Amino acid sequence: SERVIKEALVDRYPRESFYLATKLPAWVMNGPEDRDRIFGEQLEKCGVEYFDFYLMHAQNVEKFEKFKKCHAYETALKFKEEGKIRHLGISFHDCAEVLDQILTEYPQVEVVQLQFNYIDYDDPAVQSGKCYEVCRKHGKPVIVMEPVRGGSLANLPDNAKAVFDELHGGSPATYAIRYAAGFPGIMMVLSGMSTIDQMKENLDFMKDFRPLDEKETQAVEKVCEI
Repeated sequence: SERVIKEALVDRYPRESFYLATKLPAWVMNGPEDRDRIFGEQLEKCGVEYFDFYLMHAQNVEKFEKFKKCHAYETALKFKEEGKIRHLGISFHDCAEVLDQILTEYPQVEVVQLQFNYIDYDDPAVQSGKCYEVCRKHGKPVIVMEPVRGGSLANLPDNAKAVFDELHGGSPATYAIRYAAGFPGIMMVLSGMSTIDQMKENLDFMKDFRPLDEKETQAVEKVCEI
C-alpha cells in the first residue's frame, strides 16, 4: 500500500495538498534497529520526506512496554524535531486506565486513534466512552476508527434497520458515522469503504455535516437495545 500511495497520490499531487499518515507496526518492531529501518523504508516507499501523522501502532499494556524498551516514542519525537514527522500519535486498543498512563507518561502525543461507535461506547471490553473521556481530560483530539464496527453497523438485523428506515435520512452507515463525528474533540472519522457508491454517500452527507438530532439519537439508542 505504501508503494501504491506513492504512485496514486504522491507522484500526482503537490505534497502540501494532502495529509499522509502511517504507523510504526508493532508486530515487526522488535528492537531499535527495526524501528529506524522501518521508518526509513516507509519514507522511501511512499516517496516523501515527512509524514503528517505518525502513530505508534495498536498500543496496549504489552505493546506500550515493548515500544518503551525500543525508545520508539523518543525516536519519533527526534524525527519530529528533524521535520520528518509533523504530528505524533497513537492508535489504541486497551482500557482507559492504560490510555491515561500513556498520555501521562508521554504528554507530547498529539492525537489518539480510537475504536469508537455507538455499540462499543459502553462496552466494558472496548471502553470507547471511557477512553474518549481520557482523551478529553488530556486535551487530545480523537481520530475515530471502526465507526461502522467493521461493517456490522451497516448490516443491521431487519428490526434494527427498520428503526433507521423510518427516519428517511440515509443508510444505517450514515447514522453510525454521524454519531461518531458528532462528539466534541473528534478530529476525523475514518470510514472503511469498499465501493465507489459507499465513498460517494460518505462524501455527500459529511460535506454538510450535522450531528444527530434528538429524534435520531433516540433511534440510535433503540437500535443499541435491539
